Amino acid sequence: MSDILILDTLTPKQLEEIEQQITTSLAQKQGFILGESTVVSYCLHSVNPFHPEEIRILTNKDAGQSLVQQKNPGRVIHIDIYHEPAVVKIRPLVLSLAQTVKAYLHYSLKGKDIESLLRSLYKQIAVRTGDNSISLEELLNPMEKQVTDSTEDGGKKKNHVHLLVTDLLPAHYTLIPCLVDAVESELHKQEIEIRKVENIIHVEKREETQPLTFIGLRPEDYKLWNLAMSLSTILSGPDDVIELLQNFQPGPFRRKQPLSNLRNRNGNLRGLILGMSEVGLIKRGWFADTLTKEGHELLNFMLQHKNELEAQLRRMIRKLPVPQGKYRSVRNTHLKSRQKQYSYVSKTTALMKDTWLGSIAIPETMIEAAKKKVIEKRPFYRITREDIRVHEQEITQPVDMCLVLDGSASMVGPKMKALRYLVEHLFLVTRDKVSVVVFQGRQARVAVPFTRNYSRLKAGLKSLQPQGLTPLADGLVQTVKLIKNRQVRNPLLILITDGVPTTGKWTINPREDALKAAEMIKETRAKLICIGVTSNQEFLEELAEKADGNVYILDNLEDHATLIEIVHKERRNRSR
Repeated sequence: MSDILILDTLTPKQLEEIEQQITTSLAQKQGFILGESTVVSYCLHSVNPFHPEEIRILTNKDAGQSLVQQKNPGRVIHIDIYHEPAVVKIRPLVLSLAQTVKAYLHYSLKGKDIESLLRSLYKQIAVRTGDNSISLEELLNPMEKQVTDSTEDGGKKKNHVHLLVTDLLPAHYTLIPCLVDAVESELHKQEIEIRKVENIIHVEKREETQPLTFIGLRPEDYKLWNLAMSLSTILSGPDDVIELLQNFQPGPFRRKQPLSNLRNRNGNLRGLILGMSEVGLIKRGWFADTLTKEGHELLNFMLQHKNELEAQLRRMIRKLPVPQGKYRSVRNTHLKSRQKQYSYVSKTTALMKDTWLGSIAIPETMIEAAKKKVIEKRPFYRITREDIRVHEQEITQPVDMCLVLDGSASMVGPKMKALRYLVEHLFLVTRDKVSVVVFQGRQARVAVPFTRNYSRLKAGLKSLQPQGLTPLADGLVQTVKLIKNRQVRNPLLILITDGVPTTGKWTINPREDALKAAEMIKETRAKLICIGVTSNQEFLEELAEKADGNVYILDNLEDHATLIEIVHKERRNRSR
């Protein structure tokens, strides 16, 4: 038996697995969540103010270099244990950590002399209090007791305990969960509740940028602009942020509309509201939450600069990098796992004409010059005009896209937000017409007819409020009617749903009705792709077979980047 509860609770195999996880993650320069409340990495951490359960790991900010002026990166392990905002008493926390280190060495060295290693670890482990990092060795010095007691930041509340461990050998990585357990136990004794970390993301800390003079902002407005942009990207644009802020206006200015519509479009708002409270935009009250002075300033700023904010969001959506997503594709009912291939694929090339058209095809040009060197026995390698090959301009057809979206209750929140983002992205990065058909409740409707009008598109997207059943058959029928009644060019139908039909159109069998409606797509010139999840894969394969379409299966429909990648892939194939 040891004096550390976690060492007695876990089996040797479990301890070995934890040590292996820590070793692997740190070797790959990756952060990780330990337990429920702790984030560990070599980098600085920051809390997403609007989603406190999400921690950002700043990959370009080494903790040792930033906090303790280490010359080389990768020497200091940064451990943050998150808790509710509170004042932590440092002295008992330090004593608990010291006892834990001593007990760990007795456990791991099994009776050997631990004094030299104990002193070394006391120097290596530091607790960051305020703006300073102080080692356990210094904090345990009786002469430092007064200093320790004064490092409570004058009663200022913190949201995490911050440990730094320098040059810890991999053989002692098991000490890390022991330190975390000691901190959590001490927080419990001080009646401070730990905060669960739901997610971590690895990002680069953006450096200070030049002021946004292009929109004529005053220097004091830069902070408001950044807040407005952050909230607009978390929600579905400035309109939703303004609506949310207006819900917290006091007195007669308070909007009477409930938050249910905003929740339907964006998901649970509790974490966001807590984050807005922490940054001083909302004041929590017994009977109602209200805007602070800063909240009123932000609301007025957004009302005044709404057009500029929307323009900036459109620029961001256009420039969105599309990473390689994870999905499976099903074509002609044959399942194929998507594989990456790293090979050079040449476009059609031709001799360069008198006028300069297209870009130079470098590999083909180099090959042609090499062939000429051998055939003509040139004394040295050179490229002549006759060797140059250029890419011929590829002629593509326009592709008008109709997104057939599941608007049932299961699509509420992040899923619907991802779909709206997808539609807006397709509109902004292509010159094709875009339309939206939504099926929900007992019937389907055309939310956005085929259009290139951005205002009409935004109004239609804002009307999407997930609720009710899944009338897929009616959704497909309305889509076929829309295509037949409009002058549509090379139509591509994109069906996105997370379930199976739950209400029919002609019979009491919604599944058979949907399959019958899918056959009607063959009467048009449209290509169908179905995007779903594992739970409805079998049905979507059957549906796609009826319409000679393709199926893509995702882990979840909240991943807008993968949705964008899939649609762009199909659109490219359709345009050739």
